[in-house]
Amino acid sequence: MQVRFLHISDTHLGYNQYGLQERGEDFLDAFNECVDIALENNVDFIIHTGDFFHTSRPSNKTILDAINALSRLKNTPMFAISGNHDRSSRVRDISPLSILENFGLKLVDGDGSVEFEGVLISGLKYIFRSNLRHISFKTILEKIAGRNNKNLPHILLLHQEFSPFFPNSHLNIYSDLPDGFDYIGIGHYHIRQEPFKVNNSTVVMPGSTEFTAYNQNESRYPKGVFIVDVDPDGFKPTFIQLKSLRPFIFEEIKDDDLGLFLESVKQRIEETLENSLKMPVLIVKGSVKKLNPKDILEALESSGIKDKLLHVRFNLQYVEEFESVEFEKLNLEESTLGQKLKQLIGDEELYHEVASLINVLKTFEDKKQIKEYLREQLG
Repeated sequence: MQVRFLHISDTHLGYNQYGLQERGEDFLDAFNECVDIALENNVDFIIHTGDFFHTSRPSNKTILDAINALSRLKNTPMFAISGNHDRSSRVRDISPLSILENFGLKLVDGDGSVEFEGVLISGLKYIFRSNLRHISFKTILEKIAGRNNKNLPHILLLHQEFSPFFPNSHLNIYSDLPDGFDYIGIGHYHIRQEPFKVNNSTVVMPGSTEFTAYNQNESRYPKGVFIVDVDPDGFKPTFIQLKSLRPFIFEEIKDDDLGLFLESVKQRIEETLENSLKMPVLIVKGSVKKLNPKDILEALESSGIKDKLLHVRFNLQYVEEFESVEFEKLNLEESTLGQKLKQLIGDEELYHEVASLINVLKTFEDKKQIKEYLREQLG
């Protein structure tokens, strides 16, 4: 028996990141490239391990885009599960993926397994953390494994937090996956991992097809999909990198090197445009005392650099101690706002993030600028 399938995950269709329609189109471009790869490699089927959509209430346009992409696959089915973004908080509601079941997508959310091309395909929709306290996750998987009464090669689709990838998770990738599966595809973790073995299973985590929240660590791992060949010797995954993605530029800044920062960004833009037709997103990070987003944006604009960027996102930390700023007119007893804020938040790291944001907002001259900045950063 020889079978070939494509494994994709976390496509987050419909996510207009930063409030930009262009970013929504980027997520669609990545998904369409996945379809191209499936067609070029003549796969027998596709598996999708959750977060097909970015929300359980996708827009009409997003649904139509998904239908158009799936229609290109013709007779190649896609087996999928509902991720946490696909699932509604309403217990009795159905997954938005159900809308696509007449267009080639087959939901395997746990109610049954599907035999296709000599393999058995099973899945389990995302289970919220609060519900995991009342059930045995491993027992559920053992019951699913028991459906394989024909002793077929068995594929399991999951979308769940597992430690050590999610350190605070109560589920462990090595102790909560039972025997009985040959291939376990896992979504939810956006950083691609090299395939590894748990018991007798080949575990594959392809990561997301786009950056939903850019960070430098994630950028070290190319975005892509896995083509998996199945033969009598087992499952053999091969990673294929996506080429249609918008480039991200990560640049650090200091108070006294604005000129060097601008030169470096300019050079990085020229390098990225050699390999991509899409304008890059700039991520600005640094520990500063004086510089603020307004100053940096004005410098980027006056130098002509901003016109070559789709978006600028800031992740600045202010060195000055927030507690030193008094807000007596707010009548918070005899304490500073900083002390009250720290007490209210109760988390040192989160407190400093909030304090830095407030210090940034103080640099703007009016409410309109503040609203625009917050819309861009939190959109």
